[in-house]
Amino acid sequence: MNMKTLLKVLLLGITLGIVFVSPAQIGIVGFYSLFPLLFLLVYFFYIVSYAVSEEDVRKVRIEPFSFSLFCGMVPLIGDGDLTRGRLVITDKKVALYKRIDRHRTKQTPCEEVWSLDVSTIRSLGVGKVLSSRSGLIFYLDEGSVHFVTSKAKKQKSAIIKALGWEKAPAVPQEVEVFAEAASAPSFNATKQQEE
Repeated sequence: MNMKTLLKVLLLGITLGIVFVSPAQIGIVGFYSLFPLLFLLVYFFYIVSYAVSEEDVRKVRIEPFSFSLFCGMVPLIGDGDLTRGRLVITDKKVALYKRIDRHRTKQTPCEEVWSLDVSTIRSLGVGKVLSSRSGLIFYLDEGSVHFVTSKAKKQKSAIIKALGWEKAPAVPQEVEVFAEAASAPSFNATKQQEE
């Protein structure tokens, strides 16, 4: 039985104990001590399921990196669960490494699941990325990529430096041209001049 399965069994057992066992049977102190134990087990389960350390990344990555951050990548389509792992940043590449569940070894504790060339990033921002959760946003030529992390605001200057920038470029603004404006003679003349 691996650690993750053991934690699941313990979590289920304690939850059933809290729900179905009367405090009078095990005593008030014993009953209420189950709650901190339950929260502690939930924390350990989270660590065992998702944690990727810098040492783990160094085992599978040859190139050095200047910055890393534990975060959750918001799905591009908008549905599904976060992809939790360690975001590694260099001046050339941004990559997300996720913990391997099956066939995990000491030599390969994680794998790269997403990457992006820094040259395609137009700017970055910090703020709300998912409901009320704050995080990091990479603005691209088309669209953006969002990461949930509570440390984004504190680490913004370190992220900018890791990307090889002096300061963050301005966030690109979307320009929407309506049908009336697009059919105007001045719009077509400007467009022809640009070509």
